[in-house]
Amino acid sequence: MSKKSIATKQAKEVDELCEDMIVVGPGQMLADARKNRSLSVEDVADKLNFTQRLVQNIEQDVFDQKLPATYNRGYLRSYAKLVNIDINEVLSAYDMLGIAEVQRSEMQSFSNLTEKQAEHSRIMWLSYLIVAILIGLMVLWWLQESKQELDGNVVSDSAAIINQDAGEGKDNTAQLAALENEIANEQPEQAPVTLLSDTESTAQEIVAVPETINTQNIESNEKIATLVPEAEPVLEQIADTEISTVIFTFSGDCWVNIYDNTGERIAWGVKKSGYEMTISGQAPFKVTLGRPELAAIVFNNQTIDMSSFSAGNIAKFTLPLTL
Repeated sequence: MSKKSIATKQAKEVDELCEDMIVVGPGQMLADARKNRSLSVEDVADKLNFTQRLVQNIEQDVFDQKLPATYNRGYLRSYAKLVNIDINEVLSAYDMLGIAEVQRSEMQSFSNLTEKQAEHSRIMWLSYLIVAILIGLMVLWWLQESKQELDGNVVSDSAAIINQDAGEGKDNTAQLAALENEIANEQPEQAPVTLLSDTESTAQEIVAVPETINTQNIESNEKIATLVPEAEPVLEQIADTEISTVIFTFSGDCWVNIYDNTGERIAWGVKKSGYEMTISGQAPFKVTLGRPELAAIVFNNQTIDMSSFSAGNIAKFTLPLTL
């Protein structure tokens, strides 16, 4: 798989996670409760001694970042008491709102980094292509120059030989006659003996080669036969590696963070109510849940009892569950 396709896939996964991280903030909870009790923004402001602008900001999840968190939590607690809804749920939604914003910023940063890496990869491959074209053009130019130079040398040498032969025709004829006499006077008596001895030694070497090859083949087969039994335990060990499957079903908005046995984070973020998430990997899994009472877990077709975890508190545990 190319780097470009991997980057595209990672960016798509980040977008999907960002879509899943829709958090029901405390402002919406308080606004719905106010409307159910037929109260207006002015009524809430009068009873709590708030300004109408403050009430509107609370219902829109807009909080003054300059104020300490204690002030914002105090406003939410007073509003929750007035409209008679669970204070802990409102404060928990306020905390989840901050966690979700951090997760969104982290994912956006990761998405931007992936896009930059993909762009850098495209520029790098384009640079390689330009360099390859330049090298090819240089090689082609060098070949053409070499061919032209060689053709020029051949033409000049041929002209010189023709001129030399025309001026020294008689001398060349005498030299050829003398060379023929010297060749005729030579006595190649030992040539047949040398050829016979070379042929016999070559034949002996040819006979010896198959024996060496056969011996080497037998030794190689014996080594392979001894290595095969040693490889079987390794294959059995690889086959024993099991992949566990965990199914999470959420009945409310819940923040999760999960790592497998290899240390890789395989799931994180806020999951919406009704969302079903399936993960696979090597057990044990390290799991962190913002609100464990909102999660139903099935590990390898076995339902996990979540009653031992306190409602509204963050739970950290491993799967399979060890208590």
